[in-house]
Amino acid sequence: MSDGQAIRAARAAKRTEALVVDAHPEWERLARAIRRQVEACVELDTGNADVAVLADAAEALAGRLEEGATGKRVGLVEDGWRGRPEDDRLDYLPFSPIMGRLNPASYGLSIRREGDRAVGRVVLTETEEGAVGLAHGGVIAGIWDEVLAAANSVAETGGPTALLTIRYRKPTPLHEPLVYTAWVERISDRKILVKGECALESAPDEVLTEAEGLFIAFVQASIDWHGDRERENASTD
Repeated sequence: MSDGQAIRAARAAKRTEALVVDAHPEWERLARAIRRQVEACVELDTGNADVAVLADAAEALAGRLEEGATGKRVGLVEDGWRGRPEDDRLDYLPFSPIMGRLNPASYGLSIRREGDRAVGRVVLTETEEGAVGLAHGGVIAGIWDEVLAAANSVAETGGPTALLTIRYRKPTPLHEPLVYTAWVERISDRKILVKGECALESAPDEVLTEAEGLFIAFVQASIDWHGDRERENASTD
């Protein structure tokens, strides 16, 4: 077993407790604070002496965090998220690098169910910048993968992504509320085709990007794609 395999196995074995994000308000607060630090770091305009002081403080915090980073005890999926009829939230992956409320590296994307569609909302900043003032294309693709997968959750379908196609019709600006809308277009045996469009909240008829994802349903309905144990790989045949 490689070192990486050993680390993954040891950390996955610890995830025995149900995850309820509302039970960890300080953890969510910590993630938000670190996300603010990342955003501020890429836009610093201060002298080297100030940067050195900030680096000392950041290194001290990193060391303190690493002391406790022995592997989380909770699972990756919020417990009971499918049984929440009181709301339409689809933020069921709190550690996701795209929408995770407990992951400071996430983009702060929120996704909700609206009818038979998944609707994601986000405001991107310089942390996600590609060309000047515009979102990086890879960031856009990552967001689309998350929103399309959420549309599968609305329809209670889905599995791993087999193919993801993005059409970049217009540049996606920073500091503007974006709305990503996705829906299941067609289901053919185990293949699920999901489509979506992204527009500015202020100009909903002006499409910035379009996406199309092909997802493959599992052969065994009992397989939990987001589980913590090693699972059977899904075939795309």
